[in-house]
Amino acid sequence: METEKRFISSEIFFSAIAEQLAEHRRAAFTVTGMSMWPFLCHGRDQVVVESCQPDSLRRGDIILLQTHLGNYLLHRITMITSGGFVTTGDGNYLRDGEFPFSCVRAKVICLVRNGKRIKCSGWKWKFVSWLWMFLFPIRKWIFKVWFRIRKYFRR
Repeated sequence: METEKRFISSEIFFSAIAEQLAEHRRAAFTVTGMSMWPFLCHGRDQVVVESCQPDSLRRGDIILLQTHLGNYLLHRITMITSGGFVTTGDGNYLRDGEFPFSCVRAKVICLVRNGKRIKCSGWKWKFVSWLWMFLFPIRKWIFKVWFRIRKYFRR
């Protein structure tokens, strides 16, 4: 049986997520966009989020945040500052900028890929995440090489 996909506005969607989190429940949704590629892929991966306290956040955590413009981002914390934190999408080679802790809506605790649950607290996930953050200064060139190799093999 084929599943019908329906699209709703992000305002309605994230208000439903906020309701779940306010009731101390976890929420799950399918990732859209490629800003977290190669770790999270558009339409393929689901994330499970739960509410969190700002003092529990660490460098490397993936969080759901709401910007001052009202947009939602699912990005990785790459730096903790005295006033908040800095995020970066894994698929980006530019940082998003600094946000106050009040922007945090939830923290990703695991992802679901092809029916398999991957905990973000596991040592393998943390190691690969750390390595990818470490490679941030050369990420732009890694992407260029990757896309050229991919283009070559698709011919």
